Amino acid sequence: MPDPLHLAKPTLAYAKLVAIPTETGWSQAYNAGSLFACLSLASAEPDETISLQTLGKDFLNSLEAEFFTLEEKNLTMIKTAIEKSLQMLPPTVTPSFCLGFIKENVLYLFLAGSGKIIMKRGNRIGVLLENMTPTKSYKIQTASGYLQNDDSILLQTAQFAHNITDKDVADAFELTLPNDIAEALSPKMHATVDGGQAAIILIYHGFTKHETVETSGEAEEPSLADAITQTNEIMTATKETTAPPKRWHVTIPKLPAFPLPHLPGKLSGLHLNHRKKLFLSIAAVLIILLVLSIVFTKMKQQHAQLHALFQQTYTSAQTNYTAGKEMSSIRPDLARQDFQKAHTTITAAIDKFPKNSTEHNQLQNLLNQVDNQLTTSGSTANFLQLKEISVPQTDILAVEKNTSGLAYSQDTTMIYEVTDKAVTTIAKSNGTKKTIITNSGQWQDPKAVVPYDGNVYILDTKKAVLKYVAGSSGFSKTNYFKTPPDVSTAVSMAIDSSVYILFQDGTVLKFTSGQPDAFKISGLPAPLRNPTRIFTDATTSSVYVLDNGNSRIVKLDKDGTYQSQYAAAQIRDAKDFEVEEADKKILLLSDGKIWELEL
Repeated sequence: MPDPLHLAKPTLAYAKLVAIPTETGWSQAYNAGSLFACLSLASAEPDETISLQTLGKDFLNSLEAEFFTLEEKNLTMIKTAIEKSLQMLPPTVTPSFCLGFIKENVLYLFLAGSGKIIMKRGNRIGVLLENMTPTKSYKIQTASGYLQNDDSILLQTAQFAHNITDKDVADAFELTLPNDIAEALSPKMHATVDGGQAAIILIYHGFTKHETVETSGEAEEPSLADAITQTNEIMTATKETTAPPKRWHVTIPKLPAFPLPHLPGKLSGLHLNHRKKLFLSIAAVLIILLVLSIVFTKMKQQHAQLHALFQQTYTSAQTNYTAGKEMSSIRPDLARQDFQKAHTTITAAIDKFPKNSTEHNQLQNLLNQVDNQLTTSGSTANFLQLKEISVPQTDILAVEKNTSGLAYSQDTTMIYEVTDKAVTTIAKSNGTKKTIITNSGQWQDPKAVVPYDGNVYILDTKKAVLKYVAGSSGFSKTNYFKTPPDVSTAVSMAIDSSVYILFQDGTVLKFTSGQPDAFKISGLPAPLRNPTRIFTDATTSSVYVLDNGNSRIVKLDKDGTYQSQYAAAQIRDAKDFEVEEADKKILLLSDGKIWELEL
């Protein structure tokens, strides 16, 4: 079987740094797909007849048009596209321009005017392209070569490189995530008022191919490996990391003596001399060491797998999130797709990391940012900040928080709890508990219990919907369906005279008097993902779905048409909710706390 690592799709993570424009300096960090650039334009004196910002944006628009119409993207063709775009700049403006383009695992680099491009590979940092002298000459330097896993590249304008020392760069590159590197360099950049400062940090996560490179006649260009080898390393501290490792001195501890275990049966009668006892002791120690070695190796492998999963998940989601933010003002529809990709990537992996671990917390923080963008990017979304509240101990969510039932529901006077053994009521007035139905094999896997019109309904994945009719001597069981549907993947149920059943895949089926009724979800900004609860009743005008996978509560009319959504980070881990339409609020049970959001 092929190694799955070699089949993984390479990912890019990046972050941008841009200074505040001044009268004589403007800069921009630009990205479109696998094309990255940082540009600054400077003039000697303020000139009201020239807008540096307009010139810069026109230049980038021109470059984008030239670049994306190229039939073949190689050093020569891209260089020609840059030269054409540079011709539109007036002679009174001095450019600093760096561009990087990544095609599969090959990096193409270009520098026009002044600027600096640095790469970190392993423990070495090298300068790939550099010209720190301001010039109006448009002579373009180029470089290309294969990328390796975890290569870090810094594209920077000359102004940025002047104000950020090599030591600052090397210290920042000790961090592993582009955003962290940007945060480390940002205060140093803003310490100097220079509108020409801009930079992009790229980190490549992929796997280097080893086959021969097709150079398209450009063999004269240096490879990235050559560029790093030929340049001086820029930090003394970095050089120290390349020193030969110290020789390890291993001391083998003396193993304590221990008595041999008593051997059962016939073996207990064996007479072992000292030599055999010694061999048995050594064998036992070796077995213990072997077991420990296997355990430690397994733990190390699991840690390495989790680390690789985190790097792949975080960088992929961060790339989609950043791309979505950049597109949000231009193409909101495409931005939403990027945010949804980031959301899906994180939620598919986050539960594999222990809660409160560094990896889980970083993914959760990014997920909160993504969810915020998802909800605010939809015109019908209502993103609300939740507040934690206290409720009476007889409130349904308080009861659910403090007990271990399988499902809960309520009417005006009672809370209903179902377990694998019974249905119990809890009086809202005083908390008195009473068992009203005992399970004698009627249900096996209950997902919901709902009171309606004096009767009690139980949704069971094995037995469909069980109806318990109230009588003078208690409740008697009947089946709601004559021909029950397949409810093996059902997760929740609500009743308003019709029965609504929610399934894992987001499907909702509606039944009236045991027969299918018209209900089709339509108009959702995004499909339901991992929904866990559905709520409505005879006094409620809408149907509400707890959509954990999208961190939202969706509001539908009673035919399934989308009305609105309410999103917040706490909804992702919510266990249950209750809707109080009359009071215009929703209460939510999440992470052992009760939260309130306003309708």
